[in-house]
Amino acid sequence: MKQYEYRVEQIQIELKGIFKALKSKYNEEIEYRLNLLGERGWELSGVDGTWFYFKREVNTYQNK
Repeated sequence: MKQYEYRVEQIQIELKGIFKALKSKYNEEIEYRLNLLGERGWELSGVDGTWFYFKREVNTYQNK
């Protein structure tokens, strides 16, 4: 049976930036943070407002 570990990250959203020309800068920052977690094996599994939920499979053989 697969086992997972979980991580919760809060990524602040600045609404002022979304509605101005800074929107692309905001998107770049979010992409950077999500890609960084993805490189470390974390998979985005849900979003609730500014809370981002990630999971990654745990190699149980490695921990024994």
